[in-house]
Amino acid sequence: MDTVALIRRIVRVTNKLSSSCAVLSKEELLKFVSQGLGGNDKGVTIRTLQRDFEVISEIFDIKIGYSKERRGYCVISRGKAACEYEKLLQNFELLSRIDDDSLVSCIQTEYRLPPIKDSFHDILFAIRERCVIEIMYEHYRNDNCIQQHTLFPHLLKESQHRWYVIGYNEAEELRVYALERIKNVNILKYRKFRPKPTEEIKRLFAECYGIWVDNKQEVEDIVIKYDKLDGSFVKSLPLHHTQRVLEEDENSVTIGLQLRITNDFVMALLARSRSIEIIKPISLRQRVYNTLCDAVERNRV
Repeated sequence: MDTVALIRRIVRVTNKLSSSCAVLSKEELLKFVSQGLGGNDKGVTIRTLQRDFEVISEIFDIKIGYSKERRGYCVISRGKAACEYEKLLQNFELLSRIDDDSLVSCIQTEYRLPPIKDSFHDILFAIRERCVIEIMYEHYRNDNCIQQHTLFPHLLKESQHRWYVIGYNEAEELRVYALERIKNVNILKYRKFRPKPTEEIKRLFAECYGIWVDNKQEVEDIVIKYDKLDGSFVKSLPLHHTQRVLEEDENSVTIGLQLRITNDFVMALLARSRSIEIIKPISLRQRVYNTLCDAVERNRV
């Protein structure tokens, strides 16, 4: 089996059919897979793809097959983990196409890549095996002191060019640690734990921007106004999945969101301080105002 060809096919097929409305006939599917995937994929048959579907189902929890009702090949069902796998696969097809120097010269990736340290693999192992870990962690907000923490690791999460481990301490309090500040990981293989449902953690992060989480803070209705230029950018790449356009004219765009107001969110708003106007809540407007006033004082010329 050509493993590289297999990976290319299953990623290409999964990405193509991920949309709920995506349906391809046998001919369309074979033509799509064969196009642009290199010589090893030119002779692909429907039987080959059927074997690929079995691999996709086993690994990614996504069942693909022929639907008589929809008259084509499509996603029949998705398991609980399917959505996360689909996110991880989004850029893999692009990488699979970069297989010679001529194509590499046409691509420029982001310079600020999230660092993948040895701790990533150690923590991933601990999550899979349900092992408690002890970490030595550098606290930037406390004079860079290094302290030991015990953690029941549940998730690894990427946010704004950084990787984080999320879990619970021995008091069952949710904790988040940046991997680049972890100086050492000790996996306590003799000490197992029963993980909590990760849906609760994911739901909490869904109500926030970035990695900063404060579950004591209420979800708030937020209304923000931008000028037309900045509003166009914010519309094309929403700040949050709850974002909606409330009003738009030739001069401005007003959006609404519902989330917990955290430091990460305020920092994101300040990135477009040139045109931003906080309509509500007043507490957020005051917070942005105070931050900008402090910045003006520090940067007087």
